[in-house]
Amino acid sequence: MSPVTKQWLHLLETRFGVGPEFASHLLPVLERFAEQEPSAAEREKILRGVAAAYRSCQVVQTDSVDEVKLLLTQFVTELKKLDETLKVLGVYLERVRQRISRPSPRRMLH
Repeated sequence: MSPVTKQWLHLLETRFGVGPEFASHLLPVLERFAEQEPSAAEREKILRGVAAAYRSCQVVQTDSVDEVKLLLTQFVTELKKLDETLKVLGVYLERVRQRISRPSPRRMLH
């Protein structure tokens, strides 16, 4: 790893808050950029872009997992309500069935 790449990794971690695990996966990319000897402005844009990608990954994972957990909890709650409602309807229909009696067959006169 070149000294320039080490410096970039250090900047990503300290200045931009990029985790070392994430930054270590970028070594080949950072090496290529370092070989091109970008200007200070270009280097700044590259590092800001990497930091933005890191933050977007972090937010999406946390929000998505929390949202899925919330949705599944609400879904389970609704299923329980539905189950209780079906039980009540079953009991009601059983009572209605027991109260309904067939009319006695009458003789038909023609």
